[in-house]
Amino acid sequence: MAQAGPLPTMLEVGLGLASRCPGEEAVARAASIATSRLHGATPDLALIVTAGSPVADAAKHARSVLGRIQIAGGATAAILTDDGPMKEGALVACVANADGAASGVAATAGRGLADAGQAAARLILSGWPFRARYPRGLGIAFARPATGDSAQRFLDSWRDFMGPKMRTVCGVLTSPVLYGGPADRTPNVSVACVEAPYTTGLGYTDAAVEGAPRTDALLHGAADATLTALKRLDGRPAKLVLVIESAERYAMLGSETRAEWAAMRSQMDEATPCVGWLVEEVAAYGRGVQPTTAQGSLVVVAIGDAPRA
Repeated sequence: MAQAGPLPTMLEVGLGLASRCPGEEAVARAASIATSRLHGATPDLALIVTAGSPVADAAKHARSVLGRIQIAGGATAAILTDDGPMKEGALVACVANADGAASGVAATAGRGLADAGQAAARLILSGWPFRARYPRGLGIAFARPATGDSAQRFLDSWRDFMGPKMRTVCGVLTSPVLYGGPADRTPNVSVACVEAPYTTGLGYTDAAVEGAPRTDALLHGAADATLTALKRLDGRPAKLVLVIESAERYAMLGSETRAEWAAMRSQMDEATPCVGWLVEEVAAYGRGVQPTTAQGSLVVVAIGDAPRA
């Protein structure tokens, strides 16, 4: 069990990356790095994303370091970092909630992503009995690929129960392996939320243009999506920026993938933690962003402290 630490008065986010070691060790090492960057606060929630071969019992290996905290995540083809794509290794992002904030995690199954989204929202809301009818915050969802299903179907169902104030991103992974659920079940979605008046922002772009998309247009779109997400923080520094990118868009860029990352990075302070992962498709819902299924989509997520009273 994690030892009780100082109660944070602001949001604390710790980011850990590890590679060049077996999957289980990479998860544990990334978790250790992430928690060391929380300035002594105890983590409430962790996102785990692995690249390469899925890691059996990834949540178990993370909890051996972090304690019995809430976990969501999944396996992807590549983790996006400042040093380029990481095709083997693990990412762990830990969140220590500020005073008055709450976390919620659900790993659920259903006949499709619409059913799973409804079940996840109900389960998370049941743990917030004293929350507003429409909670405010940020949700990150990882979904299994399925023929005829989509991230948009998850978001439509999720929003019916969670309401319009919970900005949420859903990525359908290239792998069917999700983390955070019971070992004896295979969930459709693994989703995590923080419920609090944090400043959050979403930025979206795609490659839905006539003809083959030009590289400069893709780079400009990524930079603009990043700037849009950061503007939603109303001048507060970002504690974490996440980039969820479709593998289709990544393939379109070819040798210019590093240029796209540099374009996004140029919109933020160089010290801002920034990481991402590839998905089969991604959609988001929140201020200025509507769920849509489009070619070459990319979503940028930014989160910062709540406004001071």
